[in-house]
Amino acid sequence: MREVDVAIVGGGIAGIVAATKLIESGKEVLVLDKSKSVGGRLATRRINGGKADHGAQFFTVRTEQFQQLVDRWEQNGWVSKWFGENHARYKSTDGMNQLVKHLASEVPVQLSFKVDRIERDGNSYVLVPEEGDDVKAHTVLLTPPAPQSLQLLQASDSQLSNYAHHSLNRIVFDPALVGLVSLKEGASTKLPNSGHQDSDLPEGIERIVDSSSKGISTERIISIYATSELSKFLYSEEDELILRELISRVSHIIHSEHVSSSQLKRWRYAQAEQVHSSPTLWVSEHESIVVAGDAFLRSDDQSGRTRIESAVLSGLTAANEINDGMERKASL
Repeated sequence: MREVDVAIVGGGIAGIVAATKLIESGKEVLVLDKSKSVGGRLATRRINGGKADHGAQFFTVRTEQFQQLVDRWEQNGWVSKWFGENHARYKSTDGMNQLVKHLASEVPVQLSFKVDRIERDGNSYVLVPEEGDDVKAHTVLLTPPAPQSLQLLQASDSQLSNYAHHSLNRIVFDPALVGLVSLKEGASTKLPNSGHQDSDLPEGIERIVDSSSKGISTERIISIYATSELSKFLYSEEDELILRELISRVSHIIHSEHVSSSQLKRWRYAQAEQVHSSPTLWVSEHESIVVAGDAFLRSDDQSGRTRIESAVLSGLTAANEINDGMERKASL
């Protein structure tokens, strides 16, 4: 059984930046993720010879702390400004997933590790996967969407305070449906030069993005995002029906005869309807388990929306609080 100081469940950007901060402080850390790659909702899919982002398409900056990080990423060539003169929208230069891979390059990560439950072992915790060997840690950081973190905690050997239970239970996410549509060679669209459009769209469509115009794909792959309302309505339908509906709604922008293939991505947890007004949530005063993620906003955050910046700031705050807690224990 591998033993570490901190086990982080979830390899999205919140978990990865928290891991980096903890490693810088000399902690032994292991990130556990059920997927085959880090990134979470910073997701990029390869389709034939091209690729397309199908989760977050860009991020914005509202705080000086996050701007300092973004400036460093920009200097490294990992991100660049995409559009928005007054309020820049940043893209990852090689697909959004690649940004998290860059950040995770020095972070120990165990993929295809789905935590089934967390068991108490004295002052430590044992994370038991559905398959594979257990992992033991002194502190646990949970960064999946709040409903998944709550489900894991309820299946685990831990004391969940009434406040923590109520706080996690009230964080409800809307789903999202994203159609990924490959166009035939030479086909064009009526999208702006940036390749991004999120206004003057048909009912039920939130945004449309051309990965070729975005500069991340040699092939023209279009990401069509349904609104939360349409996503809820269609979520249980078959892929073929959903794709047909999405393509038909944007027929004035993308002609159906130009489509060569299409596939669907379903996000069960896309955007939180309700957020938590603190960047972290400790499950109780008796446990060394903390929950963080994009739905955990700082009290001075006026946006009220989950986004990449809120995930990063939540992860950094969690790392600082874990460091402080471990230092206090060491001094006793």
